[in-house]
Amino acid sequence: MNLDVAEYLKSAEEYIAQEKWQEAKINFQRAIEIDPHRWDIYFNLGVIFLKQQQYEAAVNKFEQAIRIKPDYDWSYNNLGEAFLKLGRPKDAVQSFIQAVTINQNNPQFYYNLGEALVQKNAVDQALVCFRQALELDPKDHQLQFQLGKSLKNQGLTKEAVECFCRAIKLNPNYTFAYISLRYTKLEPKQREHLINFYQQILIDHPQQPDALANLADLLAAQGNIVEAIAFSRQAIQTKTIKENPQFAKFDWQIKKKAPDFIIIGAGKSGTTSLYRYLGDHQQILLPNKKELRFFDRDFDYGYEWYLAQFPGISDRADLLTGEASPSYFFLPHVAQRIKDLASETKLIVVLRNPVERTISDYYHNQKAENKNLNLEQLIDSEITWLEQKSEQELSYGGGLLSQSLYYYKLKRWLNIFPRNQFLILKSEDLFTNPSLVMREVLDYLSLPNMQKDDYSKHNTGFYPQVEFNLKSKLKSYFKSHNQKLADYLNMNFDW
Repeated sequence: MNLDVAEYLKSAEEYIAQEKWQEAKINFQRAIEIDPHRWDIYFNLGVIFLKQQQYEAAVNKFEQAIRIKPDYDWSYNNLGEAFLKLGRPKDAVQSFIQAVTINQNNPQFYYNLGEALVQKNAVDQALVCFRQALELDPKDHQLQFQLGKSLKNQGLTKEAVECFCRAIKLNPNYTFAYISLRYTKLEPKQREHLINFYQQILIDHPQQPDALANLADLLAAQGNIVEAIAFSRQAIQTKTIKENPQFAKFDWQIKKKAPDFIIIGAGKSGTTSLYRYLGDHQQILLPNKKELRFFDRDFDYGYEWYLAQFPGISDRADLLTGEASPSYFFLPHVAQRIKDLASETKLIVVLRNPVERTISDYYHNQKAENKNLNLEQLIDSEITWLEQKSEQELSYGGGLLSQSLYYYKLKRWLNIFPRNQFLILKSEDLFTNPSLVMREVLDYLSLPNMQKDDYSKHNTGFYPQVEFNLKSKLKSYFKSHNQKLADYLNMNFDW
């Protein structure tokens, strides 16, 4: 039966509402076969490709929409977003400028233009755009948060903290602002200010789990461990019941002796995605935050503080809990401390192609630390430095290349723990076939498999293409080290 365009579009909209993207795309394509001059069909296809992280396809569809209807602002905006994801900030800037030119009253367009300018290192111009966005809509908590993120990335911590606090005042349940504050380096005066700020938030919202958890962290940093533990326990109980109301009736005594699993690394290899996927399992209850970093940074807080970060209800045999701190992989003392205090905890390692991991880590650090260091010079300098190190020293290194020398780190860990206490995964497998890898992970944790359709990547970074010669240099450097890893583990990594 032949349907007309309107019927195909109606079906596509119904599938979009159900997030059935493939079915929606099929109906849009059939509508195009009937009427190839409908700009809105190309636009909607572009939106779907953007959601599916198929950025080249999204660019193609938005450009087709623009050719047919060149005055629609959102086509340029979405095209700019796709360019940013592809690491093409110059093209993104031009697209966002077009969107702003057509519509000068949309704050999101100014914000997106600012983000693209940041990636072009045009920081001053970017801040003008961010402030323009907030002038248009000062009560938008998301814009306050986004401005704060940008200020933080540029080293303007004081202003960033103020933006995050304003975002929370506008929306006390806005988790992203709390998370950004949690991972912001603070001066002592800022800590005092935030302690008072969270206490004020808790007066009106006494069960706000993020405010409780952040307050606990600040109190611990001040040495008020007993008070910090009390707030941590309140935070994790509130968080868990909020996410799982059925657990409110259970016994919440803190009896946990150790987490059931720890994702120990490696950084920029997919640990955040794996952690989030595990959190979607109905029998896994996650702690107050992903990276507890107890065994390297906060060990002096004491083991009781560490256990207070996990939900006590997870002592039920059918409920598990665990954390993910990639710094554990390469820092000294961590493995032995875990052996001494949590000897039965299962350990998970995700390893990524060292070339890609190193490049990703470089751009992540550039953004986080607001630096503009030359990648090739850093690589040459660190290779020279690493060549002078012993195997033991390589097992502890946390530098740009050193973190990618997996063989030495794992060998040290396997001198302390038995091989069967580790699950070692390839990052590439996790993202090309996540359902299969998650089945393996859950089997390792003795949990039933889960039905999950959406395996979106988390904490991803987008960066420009790196020159072929530089990648070749990295590949050549890592070759012998990768071979040692493959031989040691009897695994094929294809790197």
